[in-house]
Amino acid sequence: MPPANLSETEYLRHIELLARDVVHAANEEGWLTHDRVATPATALHRAVNELARQIHHYHFSGDGCLEDDPPPMQLAGIVLLRPKTIPPDMEGTYEEICTRLGIPPAADGWAVWNAWANDRQPICVILADTDRTEGILTNWAHGIEIYPPAPLPAQVVLTRQGWLTPMTLSPLSVRKLGITRPPYWTPSASGGGTPTPG
Repeated sequence: MPPANLSETEYLRHIELLARDVVHAANEEGWLTHDRVATPATALHRAVNELARQIHHYHFSGDGCLEDDPPPMQLAGIVLLRPKTIPPDMEGTYEEICTRLGIPPAADGWAVWNAWANDRQPICVILADTDRTEGILTNWAHGIEIYPPAPLPAQVVLTRQGWLTPMTLSPLSVRKLGITRPPYWTPSASGGGTPTPG
């Protein structure tokens, strides 16, 4: 039984996690399918397959799924910068990239959200929140279109004009804009960024 002190939202997420365990076990046994026309051997197989089709999100804190969350932010793509994990084709070391962006080489890394300003010009928003960013990328990797609420001003370390690339493209970029590889933007070490007070 789940703990009695769970809120309604926590209870629903507890049930979702159990459902994911069921789906994972079915996948490990080799008979899970997302195909609606497949004919599983038993009613249990059909029920688990339907369960797998209905699970939509990999929840994470600040994923925009709660009713009181602000409207989602449209993202062109994301770059995760980590000391030992630099995106393929990105020139320079972690420290050199951080210097070009105008941020210190933090041990936990940085999340760069490529988006659009109010005037529709491309901007990149630099955050220390790598955990939430990993949650977004996990959903995108599974074909789930999800966008987070816009970060609070205190959560933004720096904003700069242009996009940092190469980036992991959002479903919006792939579907609406037809972008397959955005143009490179190489931030200079001396400008172009607008610090956000925190």
